[in-house]
Amino acid sequence: MQRIKAMVLWPALLAVGLAGGGCHPLAGQQEPLASGSAGVGLLLRKLDGVKRVLMIGAHPDDEDTSLLAALSRGLGAEVAYLSLSRGEGGQNLIGEELDEGLGLVRTGELLAARSLDGGRQFFTRAFDFGYSKTAEETFRYWPREEILRDVTWVVRTFRPHVIVSVFSGTDRDGHGHHQVAGLMAQAVFETAGDPTRFPEQLEAGATLWTPSKLYRRTRFGPGDVTTTLETGRFDPLLGKSHFQLAMESRSQHRSQDMGMPRPLGPRASNLALLKSTVGSIQGNGDTFFAGVDTTFVGLARELPGSTAEEVGEAIKRYARAIASAKEELDALEPWAVASYLDEALGALHVSRRLLGERRDTELGRVLQDRIPLLEQAILASRGIVVDVRVEDDLLVPGETLGAVAEVWNGGPAPLQGVVASLEVPEGWTVAVEEGEQGVDIPPGGIVRWRFSLQVALSAPVSRPYFLQEPRDGETYRWPKDPLLWGQPGNGPRVYGEIGAVTEGGTEVHLRRAALFKGVDKATGEYVKAALVIPALSVSMDPVGMVWPTNSIEAREFNVRVTNEAEAGRSGVVSLVLPEGWEATPAQQPVQLSEAGVEASFSFLVSPPAGLEEGEYFIEAKVRGPGGEVYKEGVALVDYPHIPRSALFSPASARVSVVPVEVDEELRVGYVKGSGDLGAEVLGQMGVSVELLDPDVVRSGSFQGLDVVVLGIRAYETRPDLASANEQLLAFARAGGTVVVQYNKYEFPRGDFAPYPVEMSRPHDRVSDETVPVRILDPDHALFNYPNRIDERDFEGWAQERGLYFLSAWDDRYTPLLEMSDPGEEGKRGGLLTVPLGEGLYVYTGLAFFRQFPEGVPGAFRLFANLVSLRGAGDGSPDPAAERESQDQHHDREE
Repeated sequence: MQRIKAMVLWPALLAVGLAGGGCHPLAGQQEPLASGSAGVGLLLRKLDGVKRVLMIGAHPDDEDTSLLAALSRGLGAEVAYLSLSRGEGGQNLIGEELDEGLGLVRTGELLAARSLDGGRQFFTRAFDFGYSKTAEETFRYWPREEILRDVTWVVRTFRPHVIVSVFSGTDRDGHGHHQVAGLMAQAVFETAGDPTRFPEQLEAGATLWTPSKLYRRTRFGPGDVTTTLETGRFDPLLGKSHFQLAMESRSQHRSQDMGMPRPLGPRASNLALLKSTVGSIQGNGDTFFAGVDTTFVGLARELPGSTAEEVGEAIKRYARAIASAKEELDALEPWAVASYLDEALGALHVSRRLLGERRDTELGRVLQDRIPLLEQAILASRGIVVDVRVEDDLLVPGETLGAVAEVWNGGPAPLQGVVASLEVPEGWTVAVEEGEQGVDIPPGGIVRWRFSLQVALSAPVSRPYFLQEPRDGETYRWPKDPLLWGQPGNGPRVYGEIGAVTEGGTEVHLRRAALFKGVDKATGEYVKAALVIPALSVSMDPVGMVWPTNSIEAREFNVRVTNEAEAGRSGVVSLVLPEGWEATPAQQPVQLSEAGVEASFSFLVSPPAGLEEGEYFIEAKVRGPGGEVYKEGVALVDYPHIPRSALFSPASARVSVVPVEVDEELRVGYVKGSGDLGAEVLGQMGVSVELLDPDVVRSGSFQGLDVVVLGIRAYETRPDLASANEQLLAFARAGGTVVVQYNKYEFPRGDFAPYPVEMSRPHDRVSDETVPVRILDPDHALFNYPNRIDERDFEGWAQERGLYFLSAWDDRYTPLLEMSDPGEEGKRGGLLTVPLGEGLYVYTGLAFFRQFPEGVPGAFRLFANLVSLRGAGDGSPDPAAERESQDQHHDREE
């Protein structure tokens, strides 16, 4: 990045480098506990010595947030959580995002959690491919050496004194990802300090590092406890315990249904000491940092001769000043400790000058890391408030926008020689439009600078760095820039920096991300990261379609074009079609007058005669008057509790041409759950589908329907459904069919099924999508009408066979399928039917919601048969006769 300044009076503060353990601002998020007297007190805890702790887990939500909060907020340690994956393979309680989109949601939730408990966040390249039962299976998707390479990079750059492994690396961890995380934590304890392992990292700026201790959480082994850390102690700076703060942090995992209470009273995190380079691991008398020299003076002892003595004396002056500031901190007059902090900063600068060429030692790096924290404390103690913001949240290459920096002196002493500057990427330009540099701000005064900045025409869009290239299987590709490796995201594009001189003559700087601030009339002020996006966003609707082979009628595709350019954009929109396909019209003009305007363009697409089974892609593009082409859409992953991010997707639709028959006379009601494409898929296959809103469901008004289908986790996300369950069962008794897709433990616990069912904890699931599926009754109507289903329909499934299978059920239920992961007994709880009055009730844990976006042919065919099932005596076709007549599946080429 380049720094644009006006009347710069002092050298700019260098950003924390690769090996730094200092603070990194979160994109689109402000530190909630950094201001006022409490903020000064929390910073003082971090300024006394150096303690770094890295926790290692597999997913978002694996971390022990109470331990992180107690270490960071209570003990002032620098803490970080390394999640091997971003949780892309899970479900989404709050929206429609899955896969990479869900990874962005959960990355944001981890950042929101860290902003509360005070930690940093890291990741490896691992993509969460879904549930895995063994480490061996996981390593088939996550190459062992590559994941260890990434974990080693994080350890070598963060340099933790202590590693805390959430998992043991054994079968008792359950999830195969968990087992791998435990194995990686143990392996990196040795590899990070080994110069023969991953030597290219040293050339990229990392340093060899050997942690002092390795702990493991003892959640599944309480008898292994050697160390206990109190997390429920009341913290007067927070007004709550660290455990309560941690539960607030954990509640940020909203997409995972993780809202937590904040109970009063004692709590503790228990640990087992596995390895140590600083003393014995025998006995239960260990304390967390026992044996680890966390003092600056201890680091200075490693220096040679007189240098050690001189630096040690300067560091002692620093320590005495910090101790005095702690003792004298007054909640009502925090500026009383400002002079001590000035003295501490002076001692830091003296120490670094005395180090000379040894500034690249561990002591030199630590002292450098402390400078921005100490300068932040100096300004906070004086009541100085800094705000830097840009005046637009969506930036288009080539356009100009305003930016503002403000400094408010809320303390009793003047602030002198204040300057402001912006730091922008290479190629951007900045001009100062308003505000003097080097001004003095009296007590109570406020100074404002206005800047004009132009986004470079060549500015890349705000595509997350790990999504810039296609994945290598189930691992992301990292870019060439090592500063991004392992980071949550790209970071803000624009920073502001304030420089000033205190009344005591101390020069200080503060670097702050420039964010967009808006006002919602209902909720008030909000803050978002500014994102660079293309002038035109192009997307298709639908993005996936199942197209029966027997259908040659034209179908409608819509292209949505959104303009973000201030001056408007024009062009021509058209479709790129497979050979032999046609679109009407061939192209359409686009004219969007101003930013925020969008338009939808409809095309009727016709397939060629003799449509063959297979997968086809239709792409949309807009060509501008200058020949520029836009063929990508941007979706803002934007929820109130997380930093906003952008997900870019090609403007294309996957068309799955499948030999599937449907009963076009069916009338299906669909109750949406937490997000799946079942209703859309049924409609594309030719079924009449009505989405049932809460008012309809609560009324129990299912008249006129043949089938009611419940979306995934519907009993968890739709309170109206639980209240109308008796009416739903009555609908089945009267001759209707009810199809319940997977639900969690609420389903058996609520007695929603017509007869007793049970789920194991943890629930039965089949995570290997390639295992054989045995059809228990080939003559059953499900496998014969309207499509002939056999084992080939279970080929090519994505991620998993199914989840939340039933583990036990009343004898009146009939299981129809059997499957299991390797080495396990067969599971029959994935698809069951039971007659109910004149109708039928079905429960299935099959992961249709995973298969539909991937265009899996057999999933479409089986789903069509599910909604076609009927109870006894309703005139449904005879299964044996249908088995003879439905032979189109066997006519397909092998």
